[in-house]
Amino acid sequence: MRLAESVWLGLLILAFLPWIWGIRRPRLVWPSIAGFGPGQSWFARFGRVWPGLARGAAISCLVVAIARPQEPGGRIRVAGRGVAIVALMDRSSSMKTVDFPTGDGPISRLEAARVTLARFVQKRDDDLVGLIKFANYPDLDAAPTLDQAFLLDAIRAIRPADQVDDGTNLGDAITAGLGLVRNAPTRKKVLILLTDGRNAPAVPNPVDPLAAAALSRELEVVLHTIAIGRPIEPNPEKPEPVGENDGPDLGLLARLAELGGGQSFVAADTQALEQVFDRIDTLEKSPVAGTVRTLYREKYAPWAAAALGLLTLELVLGGGRFRRLP
Repeated sequence: MRLAESVWLGLLILAFLPWIWGIRRPRLVWPSIAGFGPGQSWFARFGRVWPGLARGAAISCLVVAIARPQEPGGRIRVAGRGVAIVALMDRSSSMKTVDFPTGDGPISRLEAARVTLARFVQKRDDDLVGLIKFANYPDLDAAPTLDQAFLLDAIRAIRPADQVDDGTNLGDAITAGLGLVRNAPTRKKVLILLTDGRNAPAVPNPVDPLAAAALSRELEVVLHTIAIGRPIEPNPEKPEPVGENDGPDLGLLARLAELGGGQSFVAADTQALEQVFDRIDTLEKSPVAGTVRTLYREKYAPWAAAALGLLTLELVLGGGRFRRLP
């Protein structure tokens, strides 16, 4: 319980006025034979002060009601909105590769990325987080939002691309992420690119990923890259051209992060991927702390009702045996 306007408690001094007035007001002495009968009860002996006490108590209750007594009715978390983060999730067919070890057996790269990203999102209560999945084309799944439940559903719903859309278009993905995050109402903006392949778009006129990363710096958007899986070591005895599914292009991803003012990470297993997201979580702390607001329920009504009841009691007492003239 608290009083929202406790300054009004200073009016409690008025509660003594009816009692003082009841004692000091002039009276007429009426002749009686009270001295010949049995002694008066204590209630009757102090009867003249009861109406004044009732009025004083009523004033006290009204003062407390004016001071607005309240009790906690729940809490609401208000996000600081200091960072806007958009995750760019590769969903090309190579992400179906089952080579990420866990305690229950290996899982696919896409499943490991989904699980780890979901844990990362749940730590960002005060930030706007969005999601774009991409293969040949980027697809918006969630604009930067505080609605974690909606975002987590979108992450769980990501599936590998079909044969028609299969490919890895890093440049268009980064460009789409910049378009999504640049107008976010936050002080800091971040892109996180997760991919296990090389830049191999099968679309006409794709955006150069290096040019997209340079644009990220111009727009003051930090770009982090995460290489999922290990690149395949070249075999000198069987030289073959490097393909999209031959592991991430670590050199390109490092260059993208450098141009975008972020950091480049490599994660070849689930534990390493979790450590990468923990590191990003540390790097991208919100410059605006979130707050928790407490909701209060007004409780002045019982005090006002008590004041009304006491005033009624004063009228009853003053109109009965304790009535005074004048």
